[in-house]
Amino acid sequence: MADIDQGTDKGFTFYTYSYGDDLENCARQFYQSVDEARNDLVAFRTALIEEEGRQQPLRDMKIVRLHTLPVTRGAIVDLFNGMDGDLGGFIRSREVVEVVTEPQSP
Repeated sequence: MADIDQGTDKGFTFYTYSYGDDLENCARQFYQSVDEARNDLVAFRTALIEEEGRQQPLRDMKIVRLHTLPVTRGAIVDLFNGMDGDLGGFIRSREVVEVVTEPQSP
């Protein structure tokens, strides 16, 4: 289960990763812990570097901690309306918690 911030004015904390500096442009994969995000990201990077013909190094990728707004009817509407983009106004904050640079070669 995702980390739950205690209190009625708090939301949830979960993780994703980003390919560049725009933290709103995330991978559309979400995780309950930073360890899950890191493990999946390293597996993804490993698959990419094993692609036939790859010659360029991979860009750094960032694991991002997302904090949601308190879960209210309005916040859920914002979530649904933002599902094809930046998740609307449902995300209160985004914060880089780790930069993943490896692996770079098989």
